[in-house]
Amino acid sequence: MTNKSAASLTVFLCVKSPGNRKVLAASLEEAGYHCRPLINEADMEAAAAIGGKKLALVDTSGFGSNVWRLCEKLQQMNTAFIVLSPQEMLTSSSQATQYGAVSIIQKPVAKKALMQLVAGFTGEE
Repeated sequence: MTNKSAASLTVFLCVKSPGNRKVLAASLEEAGYHCRPLINEADMEAAAAIGGKKLALVDTSGFGSNVWRLCEKLQQMNTAFIVLSPQEMLTSSSQATQYGAVSIIQKPVAKKALMQLVAGFTGEE
C-alpha cells in the first residue's frame, strides 16, 4: 500500500527502545514511508539536512526530561511531531502540545490509528 504522498514523507523515529523502533519502522516502511532513527545529536544534525516533508514520532519512554529539549529542536527544525506516551505519563506528556506536538497518542499504539494519523498528515485521507 504505497503511494506518492507516502514516498515524499520522511518519518523520524525518536524511540529509545530498539524493539519498538523496529516495529514502527516496519509498519511505516510497508506503507511506503521513509524512516530514520532520531535519538541523539548526530541524528538530529542529519535530520536537519534532509529536505522535504518531515514528521517525527516521539516516544516519551526512556528520554526523561530530555524529551522536551528534543521536541523544542524538532519545532526549531519545522518538523511536525506526534507524541507516543504510556498511560502513566499522559499527564506530563500533555505539555507536549506546548512544545508543538500535533497530536498525543496513548501507548500501546493501535497500528491502524497511527497509520491513519500519519496518512492524514500527508493529506492522503
